[in-house]
Amino acid sequence: MSPEPGGPMSIANPWPFLAINLLCFVLAWSAARVSPFYQQIAREPGAGRTEMIDGLRGWLALGVFFTHAVAMYSYQRDGQWSSAGAPFYALTGHVGVSVFFVITGFLFWTKVLKGNGTLNAVALYRSRIRRLVPMYLVSVIFVLAVVAALSGFTLRSDPVTLLRELRSWLSFGFLYAGDINGVKDAHRINAVYWTLAYEWVFYIALPFLALFSRFPLCLALFGAAFFFGAQAPITLNFISGAVAAMVVHRGVLPAGLDSRWLTPLPVAALVAVFLLPSSAALAQVVLLFVFFLFVAHGNSFFGLLASGAAKVLGAASYSIYLLHCIVLFIVMQAVDARIPIAGIAAETYWGFAALAATATVLLSLATYRYVEYPFLAGKRRAKPLEPLASIAPGSLAKSVTVE
Repeated sequence: MSPEPGGPMSIANPWPFLAINLLCFVLAWSAARVSPFYQQIAREPGAGRTEMIDGLRGWLALGVFFTHAVAMYSYQRDGQWSSAGAPFYALTGHVGVSVFFVITGFLFWTKVLKGNGTLNAVALYRSRIRRLVPMYLVSVIFVLAVVAALSGFTLRSDPVTLLRELRSWLSFGFLYAGDINGVKDAHRINAVYWTLAYEWVFYIALPFLALFSRFPLCLALFGAAFFFGAQAPITLNFISGAVAAMVVHRGVLPAGLDSRWLTPLPVAALVAVFLLPSSAALAQVVLLFVFFLFVAHGNSFFGLLASGAAKVLGAASYSIYLLHCIVLFIVMQAVDARIPIAGIAAETYWGFAALAATATVLLSLATYRYVEYPFLAGKRRAKPLEPLASIAPGSLAKSVTVE
């Protein structure tokens, strides 16, 4: 990424990360004050250890936003979709995706352990369809609307080709979603679907793994998964989440990990992830496992994860994940049409990114309320927050690179 003109601030400067996160926190806090629906979520009493996980999700989703903001800046300036020029922001998305995978492994292996190795596969898949499909389809509709606008609302591909291209966009990331209707690099509009494919593979394997959860063979299965996961280290986070579930379920660690006095330990583990070289993928998995153990044991990180605003962001985190890249694309296309991004300073770009973050959070609050929640409300739930699977940046290489 070439040097930015017009100012001393670099695109890699971490201060916008803090400022925009604070802005999103204030928006969520405001929603919790003015919306009766979100007031209920913000005031919902804690439901054991998962309360802190609920409060963590929103921050993870926003981490992915920053990775894509930097990648889009590089794409507009140099034609390369990459966050490599800003290592900190490359890792915010990587950490977000990794911990979401940890959460998935933790929540669903906990279900297996509580069921003593039994798992209702029909109920599992019905739950996952209600949780993941509606908002996914809405996000695809948004992408297609952007494609229609970019193509001048004209059909540029023959119907057979267009249907083939649509098949990829509706595949939950199992098929490469590339160009569509003659719009090149259309996958940049929303480059996040690939992680949903990993998510569904985990769900497909889960009933099979549950059959062996009470036998030593389960350890062999985890060992095989670790061996194959070494080829794509980010997937090892599913395993570390399952291990965390066993640690918590069996009470392996002493009580007190939720103490505020111990909070510097998981913070140090998280900071260490950002200090390690990108080649240390397995070390990052271990450090994030340590970080998550404290969250899973109820550590609120000085109350941050237990705050009403964090709960609101957590509720909308799946929408934030699915929509942020679309909103970023629209905002930056509009900016570039008037003020070429290749010629603006980094601080100006971050100002437009803050606008995109604001729009993303507001839109996500609306879609959670009116798209996601109605499908969840029909289920018997203890609270308005259904355990969420993972999210991701828009494109982590199969190891540690986030696009």
